[in-house]
Amino acid sequence: MLKELRPKRFIHSIFKIDFEKLYKEGFRGIIFDLDNTIVPWNESNIDTKTLNFLENLKEIGYKIIIISNNLSHRRVNYYAEVTKIPAIGGALKPRNRAFKKALKILGTFPETTLVIGDRILTDIWGGNRLGMYTILVSPLNKNEIWIKRWTVRKLENLLINYWIRKGEILQES
Repeated sequence: MLKELRPKRFIHSIFKIDFEKLYKEGFRGIIFDLDNTIVPWNESNIDTKTLNFLENLKEIGYKIIIISNNLSHRRVNYYAEVTKIPAIGGALKPRNRAFKKALKILGTFPETTLVIGDRILTDIWGGNRLGMYTILVSPLNKNEIWIKRWTVRKLENLLINYWIRKGEILQES
């Protein structure tokens, strides 16, 4: 079970990932989480740096999609429109359905698709279940709702620290 939860890599920011190297290794699709991965969970706009970053990924040759557990279709559709990236809201991650739908939209296979998100129990677990390459990033806004901070994030931090101590994942800056 712990192996299914473990990301392949832990990098603090999407901006620190070497996407050109991953493209050369054969990855062609990227499934991004939305809240706290691309934009802070409580923000209603996306900054220019992130927009330029996403455009650069398209120029490299990646096909990109956003899948989010956020139930606000208005929010998810807004970001899909602004980024010009297809999005699936109310995804119920880690369930397979949204991930399989994303692969179909991208036209990629699990082994050539990256899953990038800030949550082990949703993004990473969901991607690992289908054999995708998973990258965990630190949440953009650590000031989350208290119940999430004191339950899910505590558990996820324990797992991350355990894997780093055991040398099972590398923490990259």
